[in-house]
Amino acid sequence: MNKKWMKPVTFLLLAGVIGGSGLAASHTKVAHAETEVGKPFAAAPQLKMDKNNYVIDQKSADVTGDKIADTVYLLGIKEKQDDIFASNMNIVVQDGKTKAYSKTELGDLGGYDGTLTLVDFTGDHVADAFVKTATGGSGGIYEHVIATFADKQSKVIFGEDENEGIKYEGTFVDGFKVEGKGKHLDKSLTFDVSANKDLYVAAKLYDQAGKLVANKEDLSVYSYPFSALTPIDMDGNGTFELVGEQRVVGINNTDTVSRINSVWGFGADGKWNPWEVAYSTFLIQHPGEAIQAQIGK
Repeated sequence: MNKKWMKPVTFLLLAGVIGGSGLAASHTKVAHAETEVGKPFAAAPQLKMDKNNYVIDQKSADVTGDKIADTVYLLGIKEKQDDIFASNMNIVVQDGKTKAYSKTELGDLGGYDGTLTLVDFTGDHVADAFVKTATGGSGGIYEHVIATFADKQSKVIFGEDENEGIKYEGTFVDGFKVEGKGKHLDKSLTFDVSANKDLYVAAKLYDQAGKLVANKEDLSVYSYPFSALTPIDMDGNGTFELVGEQRVVGINNTDTVSRINSVWGFGADGKWNPWEVAYSTFLIQHPGEAIQAQIGK
């Protein structure tokens, strides 16, 4: 296979499994510690956690459903306090009534600039935990997890599969077009990529007439997981939806052939359903230095 066509196919996928059937509770009632973001987590010894756990973010809201605000910590392991990358992120909840700590795991979740948001996604009037962290890769991908803790039982309701969004898969076809399908869509989706005609001709993907000249295995097009995903209460009823954007890439990571924008709501079936899906078609597109360097190889 011609190496210049190879695109990264392994994503830093979001691990969406919380161990056990519920929160792993510490039965020792530890006094609330006013842990500061960026500092070592004060209750780590009592919870038998790695001493290198640092507070990445901290928020307060009722997440257990007892009408009393709880303190929720997003933690991550860092080798040094001033490191900007944190691995093995997890969530610790301090019960607002009992002051006891409970912990849960978010699998292999790790990244940069992790943030924690506490809002209701399910409509039960109890806040859920939305975690967002940048993978740091060139694709601009973010990992996202949403976990619920109502009735002191933890459950991930947004994980690896959901973070793939529409999950578009397609191929370049004759006529400077891309054809393919996306998850959750009941019809095929075609992109006009003629705005990059000169680039694709120079890269020997098409001839001047728009006929494909590259090998079939070099023509794949696909979407990345969300590069942006934001909780927004779309209808003002107190239950939040998710508004996201994904890039669809062509001959390499820097070749954006389209962007897919979508709105997602959590349904009574326990699944995230797309409320709105839209995509872009470029009328003018500057190829950029990265792609120009690629076609020169």
